[in-house]
Amino acid sequence: MRVDFFSLRISKKGFIGPIGDDLPSLVPIVVALLLFFTIFAMTLNTYNSKNDEIQKQTTMTSVAREIKGDSLVLGLAQFKKKCDGLQVKKYPYSFMIGFYSTDVDLTQVVEDFAKASSQGASYVNTDLSFMLKQPTAPGSQEAYFCNYSAIGGKSFSTAKKNYLVRFYPIALQYPVSYGATTQYLIVPALMAMVFWE
Repeated sequence: MRVDFFSLRISKKGFIGPIGDDLPSLVPIVVALLLFFTIFAMTLNTYNSKNDEIQKQTTMTSVAREIKGDSLVLGLAQFKKKCDGLQVKKYPYSFMIGFYSTDVDLTQVVEDFAKASSQGASYVNTDLSFMLKQPTAPGSQEAYFCNYSAIGGKSFSTAKKNYLVRFYPIALQYPVSYGATTQYLIVPALMAMVFWE
């Protein structure tokens, strides 16, 4: 059999190039990589948000433990000393702490702290009528209230959507004066804490 090489034609029809010929196999690989990195980014974001939440809870528990100690608060002087000790630390979050009597409606706590924040209150502010107070001198009272603002932190009124509230039962040594003598009662109370970024 004789082959005439001049009559044979090489057809280049359908030839796109080295990458073009492999395009059907590259598309699933690219789609799989995009899917992998999208899921990886979503997982990383979820992990970071959960990690931030755990960090916030851990810091909140640490601050609460430092203020209430073994859940027996010996009076306003001890409370002020512990609050002053918190002021020198560099916490990344802002918080407010207030003591309430056990018969107070706790559904109003967030509004109470917003009111205290708008007043620019510290623990010596006497306008905190909703907080538990202790007489410090005849005719004067001071509230059990501690306010900590993180460096560059927002005020509570602007960060009101993203906050944590916790309640801790405590026992409070409360002075009661009978004439010239002062005796102490141990009364149950609640420490309310609001935490925000």
